Amino acid sequence: MIRRLSFLAAIGMTATACFHGKLPSQEFYRLRLPEPTDSIAAATPDASTPALASGGIAIVPYVAPGIYGNRSIVFRVDESSYGSYPNREWALPVPTMLGMLTEDIFRAHPLTRDAAVFDPPSPHAYAYVWRGLVRELEEVDRGKQVFAVVRLDARLLRAKDDSVLWAGSARLERLVPEGTMPAIVSMLSQLSAEVIAQLQESARTAVFGPAASAVRPAARGTTSRP
Repeated sequence: MIRRLSFLAAIGMTATACFHGKLPSQEFYRLRLPEPTDSIAAATPDASTPALASGGIAIVPYVAPGIYGNRSIVFRVDESSYGSYPNREWALPVPTMLGMLTEDIFRAHPLTRDAAVFDPPSPHAYAYVWRGLVRELEEVDRGKQVFAVVRLDARLLRAKDDSVLWAGSARLERLVPEGTMPAIVSMLSQLSAEVIAQLQESARTAVFGPAASAVRPAARGTTSRP
């Protein structure tokens, strides 16, 4: 189990290993689109359906401020003690992984008739731009329990004048019974996909109206306009 004491022990082991000329092996993980669930999968018509607005979407890399911008996986003890693992890292930058995940979700469940593309050379060549911000993406240790938490902010802009058409925020937190790093990363992947799907549905309803929202059932969870 991943706990505060295990982290302190890891620091001690790292120091001992370095003294003997050895370093702990590096572990690399990646956010991946999980298997379809009720929260992120729905029967969505083909992208040519008239209910979808025309125009493509450029998905730019998410902004990941502070410790979220580093490769090391972030953990939190209770509500305010933050840290990051010295030998457990993301295989790709967080802004890239979230952007790729968003592209996968938007292609599976289109927001518009034209393609959604992650990190294109010219975002303003598209009708819309999707911008995201990481608020939380971490393991949370509370006593003997381990949780995963994801909170993302997003905005949908009209590309030609950078006007904000919609802005929203969504947060999900869930217990990870196993408490292992693979299980935590798997849960972070699941929550990230569900949060992005919630944000997409909120943008769909706000920008394109109830008719477009009827293309797929509303995602469950908490999404709010700031």
